[in-house]
Amino acid sequence: MKPMKQIIVTLMMVLLPAMAMAQPQGQGKDAPRFDPQKFQQMVEQTLTKAGGLTADEAKAFFPLYNKMREEQRAKGKQIHELKQSAPADTKAYSSTIMRIKKLQVETAELEHDYYKRFQRVVPPEKLFKMMQAEDDFHRRMVQGRGNKRGKSRSDVPQAGKQGGEGHIQQQSPHHVWQGEHRGSGKR
Repeated sequence: MKPMKQIIVTLMMVLLPAMAMAQPQGQGKDAPRFDPQKFQQMVEQTLTKAGGLTADEAKAFFPLYNKMREEQRAKGKQIHELKQSAPADTKAYSSTIMRIKKLQVETAELEHDYYKRFQRVVPPEKLFKMMQAEDDFHRRMVQGRGNKRGKSRSDVPQAGKQGGEGHIQQQSPHHVWQGEHRGSGKR
């Protein structure tokens, strides 16, 4: 059961940025737009702070991490394209399902291999804290995007608040979307 959970978490982390960018941007010049550089900067700040990384550790870790994410996104894109296809018959459906499942396993194996590499540049305790922070970050991003679909801002836990042991303070994930400013009422 644990490998399935790892696959699901990995897929969520890979597909979240792609899904966020695929969302309709709304109308007019005030419509928020996803800023991938700001998103990456927020991820790096979050992980650096959570793991307590030194400058040297961050310099060694993030090129590996970003390469892993790039490879995961490529596999996620392949999965997405397969899910958008229209197989012609039962045999083609079965083949498509098997290709999707194979890509999901490859994605989990890719992450496993990279985590071995990560432990060569970052101590396991720091890496574990970074894994937890990454999960929390992506969870908040998903909750923040829910805001776009009618949830009030008060329903969404705000980043930057101290949430107990193990939680970190950081910028709100809502600020990844350009055009959103605290208290401006723009959505």
